[in-house]
Order: sequence, then structure tokens, then C-alpha cells
Amino acid sequence: MANQERAAEPVQDLTDLRDEDVLRVLRALVESDLRVQRLELPARIVWIKRQGNKVLPVFVAIQGLAATVFRLPFLRPSPQLRPQAMQAREIRRLRSFEQAGFPVPKVVYASPTAMVMADVGPTIAERLRRIRNDAGAHDALLVKVADALGRVHAAGLCHGRPHVRDFFLAAGAVGFMDFEEDPASVMPLEVAQARDVLLYFLVVTSLAVSAEVTCPAALDAWLRHAPGAARRELLALASFAGRILPFARLIGRLHMGSDLRRFIKATEFLMTAPLHEVDGPRRAKAGKDG
Repeated sequence: MANQERAAEPVQDLTDLRDEDVLRVLRALVESDLRVQRLELPARIVWIKRQGNKVLPVFVAIQGLAATVFRLPFLRPSPQLRPQAMQAREIRRLRSFEQAGFPVPKVVYASPTAMVMADVGPTIAERLRRIRNDAGAHDALLVKVADALGRVHAAGLCHGRPHVRDFFLAAGAVGFMDFEEDPASVMPLEVAQARDVLLYFLVVTSLAVSAEVTCPAALDAWLRHAPGAARRELLALASFAGRILPFARLIGRLHMGSDLRRFIKATEFLMTAPLHEVDGPRRAKAGKDG
């Protein structure tokens, strides 16, 4: 895919805002340069997200080089685009999820480099913090998200950055937001989907109250919907991660950072998961309980 995309079509759906609210939104768009801004109107809350030029971190450049040299497509970073192309990419991906039946934030206005979205309520991350003392409900929510991620993959999509801060609940269904990453543009879809699973299990293995029960349950929830190609790629990805696990543990003896700890936990689990024992996905409709 080319590194640039056509500008997104204008989105203007301000009909449910009062005139004075529209003025406040437009004023905030002009007067602030915050990347993400919460704007509290008299009757509702909206969020403003601005696309900006990002400085490519050194480790991302190294990651891209390693992906090329060692032929590891799952390491390829998403293309770094200019603000207008970033905006077009995010709106395009948001619409693809919406068309597949998954809840997404409503975009009420979009300029070439900024969008105004309706508030979706607490994120899954916020909900997890609130119910931390209820282990059963807490871990059930982690499993519910894994099930929704499987449905996303069954619909031929991938999220790109599956973290609980980027998910929410809408009428009981898991919703998705923040579609900045587009790994499927630089790697096969099934590889991008396997990468989704690994990234999500960095979260599950670190947050689960009863990891020994919740991690297998979450994986099984994903497997109920997962395409066979994604399952095979996850098996290959877990195998590769397992080969570098001794090196990761060695580094951990010198300095065990939080990211490294999550990688070790997720890899240890996925290495022993029975991915090869599942014959095929048991599909359900997108966004619906099966």
C-alpha cells in the first residue's frame, strides 16, 4: 500500500448539537493544539483528536530494519504518514469496523487533520480498575474482549493496537477505537491478526487476577472465531518468541522492565497453549453473542 492516502471525506453530523455547542467545538478546534482533548458541553461530552507529525522513535526504525533483514513481517511498523493521510487512514479503518457491525465512536465532525467524536463512556481499562476487587467479573471482561477480538478477525479485520484502553462497552458489546495502527498494510492479514493476539495477551497475562484460569479461557474465546490462517500464524509467532525467550530472561536478570515482564509472561503462556489442537473456527456473527 502506498505511504499516502487520499484525504478522508468530510464528516459533518452536528445536527444533534445546539448552535452554541457547535461554536464551542469549532472554537476548541482553532484555539488548542492538544493531540487529544476532552470537551464538556452542557448536554454531552465530545473528544477532539488531532493528527500531528510524529517523530519516528529510534526503536521503531530498528524494528523495521530487523523485519527486513531477518524476514519477520510481524515486526514491520505501520507506515508513518503525514497528518492528512493519518486522518484518512483512521477514518477509513473506523468505518470498516462500523460496517462489519462493531461499535465504534460516532464521528460528528472531521476536518482534514482533526476529528470530533462522541464520548463512549468508560474504557475497558477504566472498567477493569473499578471492578478489580471482583475477580470473577474482572477476568470475565478480559475473556469477553478476547471473544470480540476473535469476531473482528473472523470478519477479516485486525485492530493493530489491541489494548484495554482502546476498547469500550456499548449495550453489552465490546466496541473499538483508536485505529492509528494499520499493520495489515505492511504484512499479510493473518500475520497482523496473530500479532493482535500476542499484543492482547501481553495485557491478559499481566492483568488477570487468576491467570491460570483466565488465560486459557481468553484464548479459547478467541479460537472459537479465529480464522485458521491466523491460528497457524499465532503458532509460528509463539514458536519464534519462544526461541528468544531465554535471551529475554537473561536480560530480565539484569533489568526486568514492565514491557519485558509482560513479554515473558505472554510468551510462556502461548508456547504451551494447544493452538494446534483446534481444527477450525466456530464462527459467529460480528458484534453478536454466539
